[in-house]
Amino acid sequence: MKRFLRNLTLFQKFAAAIILVGLIPMLLLTVFVSGRMVREYNEMLQVQYEQAAYYVSSSLHAMLDSYNTISKIPYDYNYGSEVLLGKYSTYDNLRQIMHGDNYDPAERDARREEEMQQFLRYIEGTDSYLNAAHFVGLDAQGNQRDFHYRAYSGYFLSGESFEQETGYQQLDLTSNQMILIPTHEVHYYSGVNEPVFTVARNYFDLRGEKIADRVYVGTLLFDIDLHWFEQIFRTVRFHAGEELYVINDAGDCFYSNTGTAPGTNLGVLLKDEADPDGRIKITTGIEDYGLYVVVRMDPKLAFMELRTLQNLMYLILALAAAALVVCSMLFSKALIRPVHEMMKQMEQVENGNFDLEPAVHSANEIDILSDRFNQMSQALKKYINESYGARLRQKEAELTALKSQIYPHFLYNTLEIIRMTALENDDPGVSRMIEALSVQIHYLIGTASDMVPLEKEIDIVRKYIYLLNCRISCKVLFSASIEETGNIMVPKLILQPMVENAYIHGIKPQNGNGSIRVETLKDGEDVEICVFDNGVGMDRQALEKIEALLSGDAPGIRDEYNWQSIGIKNIHERLRYLYGEGYGIRVTSTPQVGTMVSVRMPLIREETAWKSE
Repeated sequence: MKRFLRNLTLFQKFAAAIILVGLIPMLLLTVFVSGRMVREYNEMLQVQYEQAAYYVSSSLHAMLDSYNTISKIPYDYNYGSEVLLGKYSTYDNLRQIMHGDNYDPAERDARREEEMQQFLRYIEGTDSYLNAAHFVGLDAQGNQRDFHYRAYSGYFLSGESFEQETGYQQLDLTSNQMILIPTHEVHYYSGVNEPVFTVARNYFDLRGEKIADRVYVGTLLFDIDLHWFEQIFRTVRFHAGEELYVINDAGDCFYSNTGTAPGTNLGVLLKDEADPDGRIKITTGIEDYGLYVVVRMDPKLAFMELRTLQNLMYLILALAAAALVVCSMLFSKALIRPVHEMMKQMEQVENGNFDLEPAVHSANEIDILSDRFNQMSQALKKYINESYGARLRQKEAELTALKSQIYPHFLYNTLEIIRMTALENDDPGVSRMIEALSVQIHYLIGTASDMVPLEKEIDIVRKYIYLLNCRISCKVLFSASIEETGNIMVPKLILQPMVENAYIHGIKPQNGNGSIRVETLKDGEDVEICVFDNGVGMDRQALEKIEALLSGDAPGIRDEYNWQSIGIKNIHERLRYLYGEGYGIRVTSTPQVGTMVSVRMPLIREETAWKSE
């Protein structure tokens, strides 16, 4: 096997790798993702339909609760009858109407009909889906009396037809619960053929002290339009092709979106066995009312979109595999060709021929490598031709470096000669001035170290103040307090520009008399270095210029002659560059009191404190 692999060309290995590493995993991944997608979609669809069925059941339950309340209205009805309120309770008002209490015998039938029609009109108007209202009861002599009301078109035809359609004769007239009568046709009204289901509740005379003494008075029935169900199902989004049913315990269908099932018995749908047509079936009960919501869906229709998506995935996989094979072949050939050309050029270089011009056809890595090989051969030829000249130039550079070291050394020695001459001439003041100047020059042009001890910075400031006082007769007092934050490192040259500004802009305008003090304050992991002066201070306008300078891009504040505050801006930018936006310079000042310039930076300590000589 190993020998076989060694004998394969790079092109053949590359093509095999593309097929094994690219196509096979892609195929396996597609099959896995497709199967996983089908399973998860099935579970998701099942959960979605269960939630939808539960939502419909909850909505139906809420609306049936409202009809349950409407069916109890006979116990609260208090209109129409001329009954003394002190004699009877409200719940007995409808019984009085049925029995004709307090009516003139000659007007009893007419008054009863009038007030029962008024009562049924009131019932029918309580809900927009009520199609008609009926009351079948007994008068005081035990004779059955029927009352019917329908607001819209349709003339009541026959009480016999009404009792047959609603099954009144089969109703349990002893029940005090709301009764749901399955969907039926309205044949008892002329010109009406809309299916409805009926809600019924028995009404009893509650005047007896015991439940057994309560006498049946009548039954209130009202027809509900099936659009009531449609309104509820319309709020839930189902896919096309599902069958929706509302069925009671006996299997009687109240509603279905199929159009033919309402009014028929579909008890087989409530059984736990598999659906007779192989459909997915979800059943949810409506508590307290003995109804069930059944959703049946065809798996073929439910998974149609998913199967289409699967087929699209397989088609894309096939096209991608074909494109991958073709592109890999073309790419591998384009990869091998420049390698062969470069190998030929290498043979010429081995024979000493450096004048090569390999063709660069594009900007890919192999052609760039070929071009770089050409550059390398030319550079190698140039190196060989100029090797000795490069060595001579190196020697010249070394001599130049030695000379550059001599110039600062010459300056220091010259200042030292001048200082010793001043001492020989008994002029120690000039000697100390030259010494202070020499230390500052050495500090400025000496080793380029970014961080120095704070004590060294303060020592340079002391020498600056000493030279300043030599000129102005010791008018400036300087002090420093860094005990709590000793041995800390700071960026080079951050104090001298601030001290110089304190003198020029604060102390000099008041005849050069004043004091400058440097203090440090530790704040958590940071340190603040503050430079105080008791000079003339600054007003709000001057402070705003300084704040604009520190937050802007200008190198300084430009007046009519030159730039000012360049040093402070330089220090602020250096600190922000080194430590971030939260660090830098802050200036506060009070006119005729003084100015404080504070530098905030991280607290960085050195192991051994620097000692001034």
